[in-house]
Amino acid sequence: MSAEDRHEAILASVRARGSVTIRELAEELRVAAVTIRADVRELARSGQLNRVHGGATWPTGRPRRGPAGTAAEGREPAPVRGAAPAHAAKAPALTYSLGMVVPHSAYYYPEVISGAREAAEALGVKLSLGVSGNLPAEERVLVAQMVQSGVEGLLVTTAEDPRTSPGTEAWLNALPVPVVLAERRTGPDTGAVESVATDHEQGAFLAVRHLRERGRRRIALLQFDTMTAPMLRVGHQQALAALGLSPCSPDVPSVLVENDPADLDDKCGRLVRAVRDGQVDAVLIHNDSIALPLVSRLRAAGVRVPGDLDVISYDDEIAALADPPLTAVAPPRRAVGSEAVHLLVRRLQDPDRPTHTLMLRPKLNVRN
Repeated sequence: MSAEDRHEAILASVRARGSVTIRELAEELRVAAVTIRADVRELARSGQLNRVHGGATWPTGRPRRGPAGTAAEGREPAPVRGAAPAHAAKAPALTYSLGMVVPHSAYYYPEVISGAREAAEALGVKLSLGVSGNLPAEERVLVAQMVQSGVEGLLVTTAEDPRTSPGTEAWLNALPVPVVLAERRTGPDTGAVESVATDHEQGAFLAVRHLRERGRRRIALLQFDTMTAPMLRVGHQQALAALGLSPCSPDVPSVLVENDPADLDDKCGRLVRAVRDGQVDAVLIHNDSIALPLVSRLRAAGVRVPGDLDVISYDDEIAALADPPLTAVAPPRRAVGSEAVHLLVRRLQDPDRPTHTLMLRPKLNVRN
């Protein structure tokens, strides 16, 4: 069904009933709800109907019946030549209401939020924010509240990876408005859900290549067990293979336990021994929050950084404040937020466009 045919059918349905929901129109016309929602928005902009939460109504004061009870067919009297349509002065500006849900607002995501906010302001879009605390149940409550309040699209950083969580994937597919994932990747069955994410594999590759150019050959990866960890591990392994380097000994620590000072002391001790035994001469650490205290402990144990051990941090939130300042991989956090908003707005403007997945490359910031 063409857009023109859909518009005529929608007008006929709203005119006949006075009001109708998006769901009813989608079922009657056998068209996706997101397409009907865009059609209703376009018809509302031209003043042919009123857009309300979840549906459309016939404009007040506009006749629904023509002479002798016949249908008016949705047509206004012909305008005077050269005169503006009667509804032109009342046509609303192009605006959207978007919801955004992120896991945290203190680390990493403030820049993502800032990028999204700046893009929304530039586009004249309203943006509402929710913080899930990385809890799936809270995430779904926030999204449900935003949908109920009338948002037309969602930017979501899910607490669980849609690629490995069938429940998350099914939930995203069932949402009644368009969704763009921010710093998450879509799974094989995520339907029309789109995404903007950092190419973390490339970030790890950049770090290893830089260390190799500095003459390092035994390059380890030390990180928390996060959603980013598998991607960094792949990039690290690919870089070692491409540069002809061998993996470090299993004695070199590779995983840190979050918020566990005893584990940090243990891993630091093992890393010191590995440096002294010649098993490691460089390490990529994810993330800044652990790189700084770890470097402090290494130096206190007599390990020269740089010198005995080169260190690159991942995230570049506070790496420049370390002593010494650390070279770091910086994901394009602000650009992720901005591109996610633009992608979602383009989806709302053109519901039939191909599904997009954007991968943004991080930057290596070289310091002392």
